[in-house]
Amino acid sequence: MKHNKINMPNSLTISISSELQNIFRKQAEQKIAAEKWDGRHTEVKINNFLNCWISEEAFKQLLIRHKAWFRYRGLYFGDAQGAGADFTLRLDRKEDRNEDRKEDKKDGKEDKKDGEEGRKEGKEEISLGIRSISEASWKKFSSVPYPNDRFEEEQEKIADFHVVCNNKNGQVTFLGLITKENLLQELEQSEKRYSPANQEYFRTIPLEKFSLVDLEEFLERIEKV
Repeated sequence: MKHNKINMPNSLTISISSELQNIFRKQAEQKIAAEKWDGRHTEVKINNFLNCWISEEAFKQLLIRHKAWFRYRGLYFGDAQGAGADFTLRLDRKEDRNEDRKEDKKDGKEDKKDGEEGRKEGKEEISLGIRSISEASWKKFSSVPYPNDRFEEEQEKIADFHVVCNNKNGQVTFLGLITKENLLQELEQSEKRYSPANQEYFRTIPLEKFSLVDLEEFLERIEKV
């Protein structure tokens, strides 16, 4: 797999307006109050939600720029168990389907389906999550933190793909993409650590395992509207 270099030029950058950031902050404060996070590092939690929503909004705009078909969970109030995937997209599998047809011809079998029906069979809905990392994680440690409880207890909820990015005052830079299979392999090898600020255990993945080239190719493969 091709991997991005940390200092390579990056054109996948989206800016979020200060007005929208202020709206997200107010909604994060309301979410904290509604879910009774009072006294549990509330400012850290507010900033985490704010960073998450800014990053998701930026990726949504990136998808719109690419005229992608997608579903977006948006803001969510409630327990973590009820939250769905950040994004649902459709991957264009027409290339794979063409390869299958070649194999069928070799075996003397011809796939008779074509037109719209054939195109539908060439699509696959996939889930995608966004991991937004700090400036230090990006440029100092070159690593991506991931919640340990999700890895150890809820692997069925892990998205098929993850995109990593950095948000700096609304300037969101996308750094790469990783598949669920590769994500799990890296987490399996990673040491479990504790974050006093977030009050949870986490593991880390080397940032180089997220490929910018793969992300750019992924954006070309997803179904367009």
